[in-house]
Amino acid sequence: MSRRGPAAYAERSAWWRLGLFAILLLACVLVPFALWGEAFDRAAPAWLSAQDARLWLAALGIALLVADVALPVPSSVIGMLLCWGLGPLWGGLAVATGCLLAFALGYVLGRLLPEARLRRWIGAALWDRARASAQRQALWWIVAARPLPVLAELSALLAGVWRVPPLAAFAHAALSSCAVGALYGASAWLGLSEPHPAAMLPTMLALPALVWLIHRILLRRLLAGAGSAVSREHDRGVAP
Repeated sequence: MSRRGPAAYAERSAWWRLGLFAILLLACVLVPFALWGEAFDRAAPAWLSAQDARLWLAALGIALLVADVALPVPSSVIGMLLCWGLGPLWGGLAVATGCLLAFALGYVLGRLLPEARLRRWIGAALWDRARASAQRQALWWIVAARPLPVLAELSALLAGVWRVPPLAAFAHAALSSCAVGALYGASAWLGLSEPHPAAMLPTMLALPALVWLIHRILLRRLLAGAGSAVSREHDRGVAP
């Protein structure tokens, strides 16, 4: 047997285990939808409709959006009811807050998973590559996943599992949560019965590109400033 044989087999096995891990995480999100999704679809709007005080309506709506990490809450319905009941501005802010807190809960749950055991089981080399790639590309997949059911919860869990730095993770999640809240508020303002895909899709595509552009501009300026400082220090050191 060639030397590449055992190595190739180990690599394939690691990929299979990583795929199985992703499927298990996805099952944790989908199984509650299959078991209790219909019941929550009926109950959640009734709970919100029963709230007369705006503060209680906002608190209950945010709590339901946070619970969407583990329970089959109809987040799109909750978002629109919040915007109808509180108005586009305050409803959009409530939706953005709920989305961000839901990400925080998913991130914490992901951090609670035993990374060292998962790394040994899947394989250190593949796990480290996947984690490094996730951390480098966090800007893209965290921002793009926030408006999408199931993927929003899954991305929060993976951000915690792969130890994406909290500052980067929450900055991107906050930005995309604000965009989601703005979409729901705009949909309510336009009198639509649900968020319009034609409005949501351009935002999902444009938001990561916009953030990447801002990131590159700031990074270029920081690097230019650092280079100027190093150059000044060098000139000072070589001056007679």
